[in-house]
Amino acid sequence: MKLSVGIITFNEENRIGKTLDSIKEIADEIIIVDSESSDRTVEIAKAKGAKVFVEKWKGYGSQKNSVLEKCKGEWILLIDADEVISPALKEKISEVIQKNSKTEADVYKIKLRNICFGKEIKYGGWDDYVIRLWKTGKVKIDSREVHEKYEIEKGSKVEKINEIIVHYTYDTIEQFLEKLNRYTTQSATQYTKEEKKAGILKIYFKMLFRFIRMYILQLGFLDGYEGYLLAKYSSIYTMTKYTKLREKYFKNLGRNISLIITTYNWPEALEVCINSVLKQTVIPKEIIIADDGSGKETKELIEKIKTSNPNIEIIHSWQEDDGFRLSMSRNKAINKATGEYIIIIDGDLFLERHFIQDHIENKEKESFIQGSRVIISQEKSKEILKGNLPQFPSVLFQNGFKNKANIIRNNLLSLIFSKKDKKLSGIRGCNMSFFKEDLVKVNGFEEKIQGWGREDSEIAVRLFNMGKNKKKLKFKALSYHIYHKENDRSNLKENDKFLEKVIKEGKKTAEKGLDSHERS
Repeated sequence: MKLSVGIITFNEENRIGKTLDSIKEIADEIIIVDSESSDRTVEIAKAKGAKVFVEKWKGYGSQKNSVLEKCKGEWILLIDADEVISPALKEKISEVIQKNSKTEADVYKIKLRNICFGKEIKYGGWDDYVIRLWKTGKVKIDSREVHEKYEIEKGSKVEKINEIIVHYTYDTIEQFLEKLNRYTTQSATQYTKEEKKAGILKIYFKMLFRFIRMYILQLGFLDGYEGYLLAKYSSIYTMTKYTKLREKYFKNLGRNISLIITTYNWPEALEVCINSVLKQTVIPKEIIIADDGSGKETKELIEKIKTSNPNIEIIHSWQEDDGFRLSMSRNKAINKATGEYIIIIDGDLFLERHFIQDHIENKEKESFIQGSRVIISQEKSKEILKGNLPQFPSVLFQNGFKNKANIIRNNLLSLIFSKKDKKLSGIRGCNMSFFKEDLVKVNGFEEKIQGWGREDSEIAVRLFNMGKNKKKLKFKALSYHIYHKENDRSNLKENDKFLEKVIKEGKKTAEKGLDSHERS
């Protein structure tokens, strides 16, 4: 029977020669898949008789599967480029292959002797057996980016081999940190695919437990100074891995989100609002200013902010000033939006820094979100427009703020008090979010509603008629409403009549809505 030896490599010129020398006597073929090394790895491997295939990096699992696809032997020995087969193990492998029959094992786990920082590591969880030798077809490898899993075919017989593979892990701290950076990035990428999350407490406790487990529970202290270093840097590895995951999570969270901000001739408030958006834990894919006819001061402000933030897509969706046409300005902005999920706020709000994150993390199919707001007095609003923003928790004890319960952000309270219903109570268009496809289905906001009032309730009714729920989000998605004089409400009676008609007739789509405007 023939033995195929498989290895993946990347910049292993200092090790690959020793590895290949240790197995060339028993290998019928050596297959190497190299990930575009920039050193002499490929040259050395070819000189040692290996068949080398240079391929782009696809992740550890996929790269090793590429090796397996190229192996022709009845047996496969898959090792790492930093592993050396001991003389005793060579004899054992030859014996297994030559004498193996149906009554003997299909898969073998081989004992590793780990050398780290120049010393053999016997404790800290590093005294282990790993799958390295098997009959072709008996083991499959998943396609994970890193820490790939070996899946043994059901019914296969597994045995251990005590003769050792010498595993030269890290020679220096510099080498450990170089690999740490690469491996943690790959781990974070894999965790992102698996939709894992990492909060601050999780990062801290996983890091702490990694050290305690390796150094104390798994007796790493018996390996002396090297055992301490390994436990310490392994805990740093854990912290870095989850910190990168957290970074990726927030970066990816806003990639399909459009934020629409409605405004009209109040650049001072709009600046406070946009600045609070730019400080969010999650930045949306795009910010669309739905402008109902503001003058040059607003345009100049938006241009200034765009210049200062070139990496954020900021779109000024302006329409001519012809009275209060909020629905039209929102519809035009919705048609420009490219995100799958749309958050709509008014330009007289400033946002707690988790506002966008909260909307995204709480979105649910078949529902739209209704958030809450804190009402700020006229005097406090003057301070805020000068840049004196309230700080939590001191704001709880200050005068000039109404609805103070809406200042508190708390996961448990939100879980308890947030609820879904089909009621119009509490509907306010200044803090809402929707799946764009739902807005398209109901044809957006109703432009037959002119002047202030009821455009938000009216679209909610049509969404209810479409089978959607209102998700009243409490203790999350916090916002503060800057004081201004009440808008002209002379059209409110007519708008109430229109709303009653929509309710009575069970309407689902706007008579004049998104389809009245060009779509991006």
